[in-house]
Amino acid sequence: MARINVFLSDDLLKAINAEAEQAGTSRSALIQKALADYLDAQRAAREKAEAQRRMDEACRKMDALARKLGDWDPVKIIRQFRDSRSGGGRRAVRPPGTTRRR
Repeated sequence: MARINVFLSDDLLKAINAEAEQAGTSRSALIQKALADYLDAQRAAREKAEAQRRMDEACRKMDALARKLGDWDPVKIIRQFRDSRSGGGRRAVRPPGTTRRR
């Protein structure tokens, strides 16, 4: 385990000493736990922000796709696809404005 020197205000050191005594632990253990909790919270906040960024990007892409496709009824398309499958032949039904990939 590494040893470091840190400058703390007198008031902060008094609060740390009091908290460590009340918790029945050493000052070093208290500071180590506090820093570990802080770093975990920072990591979690970054992960949450990244997940939100990805969701926002997905929503922007979905909105762009909706604008490109225009006004169409997805339920109708799904029903047509389902009916075409149960009718024997399998026929792909695409939303208006889309083309078949090759």
